[in-house]
Amino acid sequence: MNAKGSFDERRRLVAQSLQVGNPVNNARELGAQADARQECQLELSLEDVRPYEHNPRRSRNPRFDEIKESIRTGGLRSPLTVTRRPADEHYIVEAGGNTRLTALRQLWAETRDPRYGRLTVLYRPWKSDSHVLTAHLIENEQRGEMSFWDKATGIVALKSRLEAEQGRALTLRPLEDELHGLGLSVTTTTLGLYLFATDRLSILGEGLPRLTGLDVKTLQPRLNALKRQAQSLTGIDEGAAYEQVFDPVFRRFVNGRIGEGGVRIARLIEACEEALTAHLGLSVAALRAGAEARDPSAEPVEEEPAESGLDVPESPSLAMGRTPSALRTFAATVGLEHCLQHDEQGAGEVRLTHLDASGIQDPRRRRAWWWMASVADQCTQAAAEQAPAASDLLAWLKDPSDPSAQAAIELLIGHRDSQAPRPVDGLQEGG
Repeated sequence: MNAKGSFDERRRLVAQSLQVGNPVNNARELGAQADARQECQLELSLEDVRPYEHNPRRSRNPRFDEIKESIRTGGLRSPLTVTRRPADEHYIVEAGGNTRLTALRQLWAETRDPRYGRLTVLYRPWKSDSHVLTAHLIENEQRGEMSFWDKATGIVALKSRLEAEQGRALTLRPLEDELHGLGLSVTTTTLGLYLFATDRLSILGEGLPRLTGLDVKTLQPRLNALKRQAQSLTGIDEGAAYEQVFDPVFRRFVNGRIGEGGVRIARLIEACEEALTAHLGLSVAALRAGAEARDPSAEPVEEEPAESGLDVPESPSLAMGRTPSALRTFAATVGLEHCLQHDEQGAGEVRLTHLDASGIQDPRRRRAWWWMASVADQCTQAAAEQAPAASDLLAWLKDPSDPSAQAAIELLIGHRDSQAPRPVDGLQEGG
C-alpha cells in the first residue's frame, strides 16, 4: 500500500471510530460489584441514597431554599459523600449533605428532570456508626449550623455508640480523650452540661430551640440547690423531684414560650421555686434561704483585689432585691463575683459591694459594674457620671455573640419581674 493509500486508510479508521456511540454506563453495576473496602466514584439512582437517619442537626437549615434554588439553576456542584452499612442495600450520606439530598428529592418529585434522578457520588468504605455520626458532627460544627441542643444530643448519642462499640462506660475524662482523638474539641465542663441537659432538661431542649449553653449553665446549680432542699425536707429522690415538680413547670414554660424568641431563665428559676414551695408547703423566702445556705455554688468567689485589678474598699453594701440568681450569673460572666456578698439575715438576698466605678481599669468590667448598680437603682453619683455612651451600651446589649450581653438582659428582666405583681401560677407573662 502506497503512502496515499495508507493515509486514506487511517482517515477511514478515525472517521469510523467517531461514529461509535458512547459506551454503556455500567456505573450502577459497578456499585454492586466494587470492592467495598476501596474509595471510588459511583453513579447512583437518587432512590439508592438516603439521608443519614441520626443526623445531629435536626432543625431545618435556614438556607434550605437558597441551596435548593442553587441546585435547580446550576446542578449539584459538590458530589455527595456516601457510605453503606454491610447489611444494607442502600447508601447513606456519610459526612454532611442531608440538606442537599433533601433538596434533590424535592426537585425530582416536582420536575422528574433526569438530572435530579441520578447522582455522581464519592463512595467511602463503611467504618462504624460512631464514625458517621462524628463526621456529621464535625461537618455541621464547621458550618456553624448547630444549636446547643443539637450539639448536646449529638455528643451524648456519640457517647452511647462509643460505649457500645468499646464495651465499656466512658466517664467525662476518658470521653473527652476519645472525642479529641476523633477530631471533636469538647471540654469536660461542656460535656457535663450536655449530659445534664439531655438527662434533665429534655422537655426544654425539645421545645425551645433557642436554649443556650449559658441558659443551662445558669439552671444547673439552681436546680441542684432546689433538689437538695427538697431531699433534705421530704426525702424525695431526684427523679421524683423532676417528674413531680420541675417537669410540669418546664412543660408550661415551653407551651407559653414557643416562637417568642429567647429563654427567660431567671423567670423559669422563679417558677421552679414557686412550684417547689407549693409542693413542700413552704414560703418562697424560706425555700430561698435554705437553698442559699446549702448551695456551695452560690457562695461568692473570693479573690484578692490585687489580682482582679479592682480597688475594693471596705464600705457599705447595696441590696439588690430579689434577683440573686440572675445577679450571680451576670457577675460570674463578667468576672465580678468578688463584688458580691450574701445577706445571711435575709431571704437569700445577694448584695453588691459599694465600689466607685473609677477604680475599675477594664472598660468592659466598669460597664458591667455600672449595669449591676444601675439595674437596682443603686448607682452612686460618681459612678453615674462615668456611664457608658448610649450607643456603646446598645451595641453591647444587641450583640448575640457576647454571653455577658445575654446575662445583662436576664438580670434586667429578672429584677423587673421581681418588682411586679405576680400572676397566680407565675407563668401568665409568657415565660
